[in-house]
Amino acid sequence: MRVQRYWWLCLVLIAAACSKKSDGPAPDATVSAGEPGPAAVPQQAPAREEAEPNDKLAQAMEIGEGELVATLEPAGGPKATASDSFHLAAAPGQTCRLSVSGIEGEDVRLTLFDDDRNRLLTVNSGGQGEGEIVPNLTLSRGAYLQVQGGEGGAGGAYRLTVALRERGPDEESEPNERYSSATPLVVGKPMRGFVGWARDEDWYRLSLSDLAPFSVLRIDLQPVEGVRLELQAADAGQRAPMLTVRSSEAGKGVAIRNLGAPRDERELYLVVRAARAPEGKGTQARAFHPEAAYTLSVSSELGGEDMEREPDDDAAHAMPVLDGGRVRGYLGAPNDVDWYRVQVERPGILAAELSALPRIDLVLTVADPEKKDAAKGFELCKVNAAAVNEAEIVTGCALQPGENFLRVEAAWKKVDGVWVRDVENLDDTYSLSVSLRTDEGREEREPNDAAERATPIAVDQTLQGFLHPPGDADHYLLDLSGQEGPRQTVVEASGIPKLDVTLALLSLEKDERDHHREIAFANAQKGEAREQIQKELMPGKYLILVRGLPANESNTRDQYRLTVSQP
Repeated sequence: MRVQRYWWLCLVLIAAACSKKSDGPAPDATVSAGEPGPAAVPQQAPAREEAEPNDKLAQAMEIGEGELVATLEPAGGPKATASDSFHLAAAPGQTCRLSVSGIEGEDVRLTLFDDDRNRLLTVNSGGQGEGEIVPNLTLSRGAYLQVQGGEGGAGGAYRLTVALRERGPDEESEPNERYSSATPLVVGKPMRGFVGWARDEDWYRLSLSDLAPFSVLRIDLQPVEGVRLELQAADAGQRAPMLTVRSSEAGKGVAIRNLGAPRDERELYLVVRAARAPEGKGTQARAFHPEAAYTLSVSSELGGEDMEREPDDDAAHAMPVLDGGRVRGYLGAPNDVDWYRVQVERPGILAAELSALPRIDLVLTVADPEKKDAAKGFELCKVNAAAVNEAEIVTGCALQPGENFLRVEAAWKKVDGVWVRDVENLDDTYSLSVSLRTDEGREEREPNDAAERATPIAVDQTLQGFLHPPGDADHYLLDLSGQEGPRQTVVEASGIPKLDVTLALLSLEKDERDHHREIAFANAQKGEAREQIQKELMPGKYLILVRGLPANESNTRDQYRLTVSQP
C-alpha cells in the first residue's frame, strides 16, 4: 500500500508540471527582441502575527518591512484605551510608509515616537472603522509606533503594513511639523511633500544667504486633488507669521508673487498645511491626501525700489510711497490686500490713480489714519467706479499732516448668491501713482458726501470740486449766522463736460423722512452751462449740494466752480 501511494504522488506531480508548461506562450506566438515580457510578480512574504504582550512601549514588538496581522484588545474600562506597541528598525535616511487598517466600531489612531521614545506625531484623521496612513516618515534611526483604539473600545483585528524606500533629495523630511525639524529648502530647487493627514503641517527652512539686495521671492505651491491648501511665511527670529495665503477652493494651488526677502535675516520659514473648506451644510473640515504629493518651489528676482514687497496686508507693514511717486504691485491671491503709506507734511489734497489690472475689478481706498487698524469703517475715500480691466482714481481727498494710508484690493462679486473674491493675477502688475497739492482753501475736501462732512464755504468765495466717482454728492456748509436780517444770496455752479450739474439749497432741518428740507433747486441747463439759485436767506446755516447727471457718469479731469455771493 505504501508503494502504491508513492506512485499516485508521482502521477500528481507530473500532471502539475504539464499544467504549468501549458501556461506559457502558444507555439505560434512570437516575442520580439527588446520587448518586455510579462512582468515577474514578486512572491509576497506571508504576514507576520503580533506577539503579545506589547501594550507598552517597553514591550514593543520588533518589526520590519512587510505586513503584520494583529488584534487590539478591548479597552479595560469606559475611559480606558487599548494599545499595541511596535519598534521599527531601519537604515538612517530611509522613508517609511505606514498604514493601519480600520477596525469596525473603533476610532483607530497611530502615534509615532523616535528611538528615544519622544513623541513625534499622532495621526487620527479617519472616523470609526477607518484606517490611518503616514505616507512618508523619515527615519534617522528607528521608531516606535503605537496603534490605539478609542475610549472604551471593543477592539478587533487589523493589519499594519510597513513599506521602506530610500528618501529622495527633493522630498520633505517627515516629521517636520515644527521649526526645529523644518526641512531645508533652497531657492531654485523644488521640494515634494504630502498633506498626509488632516493636521499635517510641513515646515521648511528657506535659505536667503545667496539673494541679492532688493530681491523678491515667488513661491508656488502646486495643487493637491481635493485639498484646499494654505501657505504661510514666517520670520526666522520669532517664527511670527508674515503672510498667509489660502487657495480659493479645494484642488487649486497657492502662489505668493512678490514676498520681500528680509534684509536682516538669512532665512525664513514656509509652512504648508490644509486649510478648512466647506464640507456639507454649515460644516468645514481639513481634507488630506496621503497618495498625492504637492510640489513647493521658490524662485527670486530683482524687484526694484518701486516694487511692493509682501507682506503688506495691513497698515503696520505698509510700503512707503512718495509724493509724485509710483509703485508697482501684484494681487497674487484672491484675498491679497496691499497697503501703502504716504507721509504728509502740511494739509494737502490727494490725487491717486490705480492702473488697470487684467481680470481684476480693483478697489482703491484712502484709509482714515485713526481707524486704519479697524476691520471695517476705516474708509476715508473709497472708489470702485470702474469695471474689470479698468483704472480707479481718487480725486480731492483731504489729508492731514502725518502718516496717511492707501489700500489696494480686488472687489467682491456675487457668484451663485455668495459674495466672493476668487481671482488673482500672478503675471501682471498694477501701478499706483500719488500726488499731493497743498490745501489752500480753494477746493472741496473729500469726503464731503454727507452733511456732517460738508466743506465750509463763505460769501464771496469760490471753491472747485470734482464730481467723481459716479453718484458723487458734494456738500458745502454756508454759515450766514453773522448777517443782520435777510439778504439776497446767489449760489452758482459752473458746468463741466460729460455731466449736467445740479444745484440744491437745503436747510439743516430735516423732514419726516429724515431728509434735509429743500429750499431751492436748479437743473435747468444742460452740458457746460451754469446753474444758479437766487434766494433771500435769513441768518442761519445752510447746505449746498452739488451733483452730476447721469448718476452713472463722472469726470476726473475737469472741476466745477462753486461761488456764493450777495449782490
